[in-house]
Amino acid sequence: MTIALSSGEIRTQICMETFTGQHPAIKDAFSGERLDTLIAQARTALSGKSAWPSIDGLMFDSAPTPYTGNAIPEASATVYPSTLQSPQGGTGESGQTLVSCNGFSAGSITGNSSISPDYGVAYIAARHAATVQDGPPFPPRWVPWVALFTIRVWHAATAVLGFAGGNNQSAGPKRNFQPLSLTTTDSTGSQRATDGMQVTFDITQGDVTFDPSGVTTRYCFITDNGRRAVVISQQGLAISPPIKASPAVGPVTVLATSRFAANSLAYSLTVA
Repeated sequence: MTIALSSGEIRTQICMETFTGQHPAIKDAFSGERLDTLIAQARTALSGKSAWPSIDGLMFDSAPTPYTGNAIPEASATVYPSTLQSPQGGTGESGQTLVSCNGFSAGSITGNSSISPDYGVAYIAARHAATVQDGPPFPPRWVPWVALFTIRVWHAATAVLGFAGGNNQSAGPKRNFQPLSLTTTDSTGSQRATDGMQVTFDITQGDVTFDPSGVTTRYCFITDNGRRAVVISQQGLAISPPIKASPAVGPVTVLATSRFAANSLAYSLTVA
């Protein structure tokens, strides 16, 4: 049932503009860990830039069965608590009202995901309580009005990183290396299963830094005075920013890791 509001019905969507270090819509965790911040955006009606002026009534619900009619597989993991209402607001780049939610934690794994045996999947739905009054499962007609986050609860760090490109490069002083790239898969070799997984590139040797002017990856931030880059695997491929050499010549080492991977990769570069 929908209540007619003077400002219109409120559509809640995942905010894809904001990168917190994990994918906006896919959150990875181990059992018992606090989840990364969930950020939704709310606006009146299905389209347009008009923002809902208040974050009151924005609810975040655990959704073991997100939709009626088996629209997507039921959850194979849990999160807790069952419901949170977030008090943190803001405004997004495109003018929508942002609602940030902290406080959910990954629970137990009750079965394997249909995509990978490495993790179970839970869901968290964000909705405006006066527009979508009842919590999950939602009828299919509410799909455009509800934001659904996917939570992957991993059994262990079993993903696998593999070299894709950029290893054993040379570049002149003050020149840029080509971006480094790697593949991410689950333990069965599926790149689809690791879409959205966080990967970190750390410069561990050499007088070089990541160049923010050359970033081509949608989700990326550079920290530690240019010595660390955090990116997201997109369909099983993670790409670093380009690396800018200083005037000093010598060897460069970049270590690629992920909290959810069993291995790391060391890239050997040379400034010459």
